Amino acid sequence: MRILVGLIAAVILAGQAMAQIETYAAMPRIWSADISPDGSRLATGCSPRGAREICIYDLVGGADPIVIPAPDGGRISGFTWPSNAYLVYYITSVQRVPTSGGLRTWTLRQPVSYSLATGRSNLLMVDSSLASPLVGVDDRVAVQITYAYEGATRSGSRIGRRDDFGTLVYEMNLENGRRVRRREVSTDSTFDFTLNQVGEAILEARYDDDTGAYAIHGAADTSHPEIYSGIFSGGLPAILGLTDGGTAAALRIPGTGLRRLDIATGDLSPFNVNGVDVSLMDPIVDDYAMDVVGFSYTDDLPRQIFTNRELAAIHAELTQVLTEDSVRISAWSQDWTKLVVVGEDAGRPAHYYLLDLSTGGLGLLDVETAFPDGAVPGSRLAVEYAASDGLNIEAYMTLPPGRTQADGPFPMILMPHGGPQARDTAGFDWWAAYYASLGYVVLQPNFRGSEGYGYDFVEAGYGGFGTRMIDDMIDGAQYLQAIGLARPGAYCAAGASYGGYAALMLALRDRDNLACVISFAGVTDPFSILESRSSLGISLRYWEQFLGSRYGSRSEQAVITPLERSGEFAAPLLILHGDLDTTVPYGQLRLMRDAMAGNPAARFVTLPGEDHYLRSSEARTILLRESQAFLEEYFPAD
Repeated sequence: MRILVGLIAAVILAGQAMAQIETYAAMPRIWSADISPDGSRLATGCSPRGAREICIYDLVGGADPIVIPAPDGGRISGFTWPSNAYLVYYITSVQRVPTSGGLRTWTLRQPVSYSLATGRSNLLMVDSSLASPLVGVDDRVAVQITYAYEGATRSGSRIGRRDDFGTLVYEMNLENGRRVRRREVSTDSTFDFTLNQVGEAILEARYDDDTGAYAIHGAADTSHPEIYSGIFSGGLPAILGLTDGGTAAALRIPGTGLRRLDIATGDLSPFNVNGVDVSLMDPIVDDYAMDVVGFSYTDDLPRQIFTNRELAAIHAELTQVLTEDSVRISAWSQDWTKLVVVGEDAGRPAHYYLLDLSTGGLGLLDVETAFPDGAVPGSRLAVEYAASDGLNIEAYMTLPPGRTQADGPFPMILMPHGGPQARDTAGFDWWAAYYASLGYVVLQPNFRGSEGYGYDFVEAGYGGFGTRMIDDMIDGAQYLQAIGLARPGAYCAAGASYGGYAALMLALRDRDNLACVISFAGVTDPFSILESRSSLGISLRYWEQFLGSRYGSRSEQAVITPLERSGEFAAPLLILHGDLDTTVPYGQLRLMRDAMAGNPAARFVTLPGEDHYLRSSEARTILLRESQAFLEEYFPAD
């Protein structure tokens, strides 16, 4: 009888664990939303079948919703309304592309038009992007494509820039996907045009790949006068939109921040927002009016400051009506009568709302992740600690559901973010929340090199890719242990991309305390990736700032290369990778697997048909299921 009861209990627990994995691994029920210019249609990112799809709703006639499914062999990555009659959405797919160096595997992004009248979708130009909706012409858009010239060969896409490159703008027919005419032809060094809403080229950005010289020229004037220029060794300036009716542009300059660029004079000036420094913020651009209407930034959660009086008043009222800590307006119709609003609390899935000012109605569209029977994920809190050299580091920790800090110490999983120039926030993190649901406290440090804390903080990470940045993470683990929230001694590390690499490096730099490593799409041989890049320009200079020179000594490179130190790993390893990953190539797993052949504590899992971004519930389920089994074996929470 005891054996039978035990078996029944085990079956029940296994069922509960699987149901829990399904909840946390589920793709967001809603992941984006946009409103047609006239406010008659709403498109939302949805995931009814476990992958990103698009749901279109009729806000006026009440017709049945339309679902645009994920394409075979591709994934939907975003969408926008260029007109009331058509939606343009983007798909990404992995393809073998001929270049002067032979066939190469690339992830290509391609816009697709969807006709509301006929229900047909048409592929537009491969690896292009929407450059202008051509307001006033419902069935046309302008798309832009950048070509690379490798020696005397044109590669035909924006991938693999090695020497010179040029950019073309085409007018496309949305009903049949065909080219109508070529609108702009660049010089060999133009990599970007900025068009206004009726398709007129206003600016063109040029870049010399050899010298790092960047310049913005006026495109409306036939003489193409130079308006702004500079030499940049890291990231390039970015034109983020037109403002002041198209007479100025919002320009982000590395090391300086956001500035208004006067197109006629070339003068740069800061945006004036009642004494608030917005230089590190992003502009909120109303593309219909070609005007900056506010600014967005992130502290613990996304925030907005509106300079447009009407939108500022709407936003202020929404913050009083909705209970969430973060309330932002993410999309609107051309006349601002219908708006999409996103509300978010720390550690909780975001809620999407539709506000209709013509009726005064405010209704919930959906929530990113729905928890059954009133269950909630663990609480998510911000912490700060001093690194061993005194630099202040901000981090976020997720506690097990229903537990407080007073219930500590907990077993700890240290979970660095990818990038590395990215950041974690207080927002809901499905992966961290799942580990917390198993009984762990999950610590996610924004180590030096992370964005969101100013340029000096980013530059503090230069050269620290596998050393000082990793030490910041170790300092965070020791801090959580010192204050009694994490158990002393052993902890595990988990992460994806750079975070997966960092988890491996933690096992080498803190080997006495690392109990296990979970790495998804992690870099195992960073210099081989660097050397394989076809570009010799701005991208490589950027990575070498963090990583170090690809021409450095082998012994220096080996210190921060997990593959070269594969024999030093004492902690058990779980390494997962999608076989269609082109960001961190799948070969990084194969190299490590070959080097560690025969090690019984190293498990390698291939996710067939998956890329770098875990954008399917199937891939997320594999990751969480493998993680749970691995943790139960090597670092159980009990």
